Amino acid sequence: MKRLVLLFILISSYAFSQSVNDYQYVIVPVKFDFFKKDDQYGLNTLTKLLLQKYGFKAYLSNEEIPQNVERCNFLYANVLEKNGVFITKVKIVLKDCQEKVIFETQFGESREKEFAVAYNLALRDTGKSFDKLDYKYNGVNRNVTQATTVINQIETEPIVNSGSTATSNETFYFAQPIANGYQVVDSEPKVIMKLINTSQKYIFLAEKGDKKGVVLPKGDKWVFEYYENGKTFSEPLNLKF
Repeated sequence: MKRLVLLFILISSYAFSQSVNDYQYVIVPVKFDFFKKDDQYGLNTLTKLLLQKYGFKAYLSNEEIPQNVERCNFLYANVLEKNGVFITKVKIVLKDCQEKVIFETQFGESREKEFAVAYNLALRDTGKSFDKLDYKYNGVNRNVTQATTVINQIETEPIVNSGSTATSNETFYFAQPIANGYQVVDSEPKVIMKLINTSQKYIFLAEKGDKKGVVLPKGDKWVFEYYENGKTFSEPLNLKF
């Protein structure tokens, strides 16, 4: 029980302790949703340059990016607009790999009539929020491997193998995306489990019938860990995403 409680505490700490200072890399799309063309008015390039000005390592999504960096160690930028009749407003939003907003600016504004000029000035005006942010990368690597390593070191209570034959090496399960995570199905297909996203890509809250626990990687395997009748159980899962 203690081990499972510590595991939930660890997951929670990762979920709620994120700061923009934990990230140094940002991916900027080549087209924003409210435009029809790639890099219209140069706004995508300007977003990249603005982020670089304030200390981020920013890349357009069609550029070569560092290959040794986990996906969840990137922030993902977007620009949103909220225009009126005589005013252009935009803001920059930075999200993590789970679509959680890590930082967003106030709306920058411009009253210029020419669209190219108005969007450019409004985007530059969002820099006031970055000035207040005083961003500085703190050196934290939000790689899920770190979380897994810490979890594997929590050995306050021995794990009991449930001996379930439903997860033998000959049985494979398939994870199908749903709104807040995945549903796990067998070959029928029949839903046997639901996985709920956490802030970490490879760690899920799990529900299997009346059992509730977590699904996480251990070595090259997936396991479902839960607490029942005073014991902690660990079931291996041959899970395919």
